[in-house]
Amino acid sequence: MLFINDIISKIITNKANLLLDTKAILGEGPVWDWKKQLLYWVAIEASQLYAFNPANGETQRWIFNEMLGAAVPTLSGEMIMGFEKGLALFNFESETLLPLNILENQNSELRYNDGKVAPNGAFFIGSMHKQFVHETGNLYVVKPDFKTAILIPKTTISNGMAWTSDTKKFYFIDSPTFEVSSFDFINSSLSNRKLAFKIPKNYGAPDGMCMDSEDMLWIAHWGGHCVRRWNPKTGEVLETIEVPAPHVTSCCFGGKDLKTLYITTARSGLSSKQLEEFPLSGGVFSHTSKVAGTPITYFKN
Repeated sequence: MLFINDIISKIITNKANLLLDTKAILGEGPVWDWKKQLLYWVAIEASQLYAFNPANGETQRWIFNEMLGAAVPTLSGEMIMGFEKGLALFNFESETLLPLNILENQNSELRYNDGKVAPNGAFFIGSMHKQFVHETGNLYVVKPDFKTAILIPKTTISNGMAWTSDTKKFYFIDSPTFEVSSFDFINSSLSNRKLAFKIPKNYGAPDGMCMDSEDMLWIAHWGGHCVRRWNPKTGEVLETIEVPAPHVTSCCFGGKDLKTLYITTARSGLSSKQLEEFPLSGGVFSHTSKVAGTPITYFKN
């Protein structure tokens, strides 16, 4: 007979190491550009985009005028960026923004949050209320021709998104539900929504996530001090990566072999006592994994 203690003891536990002590209020959205061999991420409330080059240890930063929820690379070498008031393309050479005039937002109480590029080159991005009002956001798709549509209406905090290696299944997190949902994915459309698994409340809310080459999900836990590797078919935790920061926001695989797990964190919502106890909160962390991730798809603009 297998008891719960036996199950817990089989979970592999490792610790993440500090990579950059950025002290971001809300660090989010790490993405590995495998062509440029650069790690990008955003500091949402500070309206900043970061780039880290592991080859030389250098970090670049760009500051904008609006909250920046997500930024992902495009085939043309630019970034498609989800600002508070809408989407734009950022050109690194000229350091200029080209507004796309799509998904424009005039409501100052709303902003865009997490975003990912689907296997077919479409951009998925969610909106949310700044005060987390229930069901006031949506998950949108931006197709390569810049046509948009609502994929999942009435979301609260769109976060983790991931696709299986066969590109047929999409996993999605709306954080306050403590659930991971699965969908059938065909040509940027979603269908057949199912509950993949529920997450215990004491684990911390599920935030950003990524998928490895074995189709296992790595989920960052806000309030959970860790990233956990989950089997989405069974809801079983396979591995825990402990992070010395309570609010772990997202993760992605990078490095030449895609075995470096990059992890973003936040200082938002922490008391002065918590910040004293966890001074590295808001930093970027890393962990070398035995399993590799999968390379991103670039937005096909």
